[in-house]
Amino acid sequence: MRPIKHKRHRFRFATFLTALHRFSLSHGGDGNPLPAVVGDTAYHDPTELAEALASDAEDVVAKIPNDSMRRLEMGLTLFAQFASFDGFGGLDCADGCRVEVPDFDADDEEDETPRRRRTRKYLAAVANTVGDESQSFGFTIMLVGEKVVIEATGMSDAGGECELVPLAEPNLLSDAMRRWVRSFATSAKGAAR
Repeated sequence: MRPIKHKRHRFRFATFLTALHRFSLSHGGDGNPLPAVVGDTAYHDPTELAEALASDAEDVVAKIPNDSMRRLEMGLTLFAQFASFDGFGGLDCADGCRVEVPDFDADDEEDETPRRRRTRKYLAAVANTVGDESQSFGFTIMLVGEKVVIEATGMSDAGGECELVPLAEPNLLSDAMRRWVRSFATSAKGAAR
């Protein structure tokens, strides 16, 4: 999925961040502030973030803001979850939907997916949408001048570090992610699209 770019004044940015904070809180996250990204790692802890930002031991990093918007304005990139494993073979999404991730490797006698729906693209999308507790799907968010840049990405925390990984295409989430982000855009006259 290509990065989505919106002019800040044509995007309901505060509402977007509030929705992400709510989803984070309801799925085991910290809410506000969202974790900041340095390199390929998302940092939840402000002390670890400050250490990662310091180029050497003598550098002193300015106080890390305790607010997502102020972190973005400071020039940090944030990570926000869009989809989180629900523990039952599916993903709960920030848009309120639930995405079922079929397990075609399981020896189920009753497979609910019709054979005709199992195209190569669909099978690849299922394979690229991992449904387990060490994976989540979301966005990196940054401000570049007066533009909001949002890019879909995955996060793996299997090794104890929250490592960001590219979101493999095709997958079962890209269309929903794109529609949800675009629902916060406004027209030139300021009305929601």
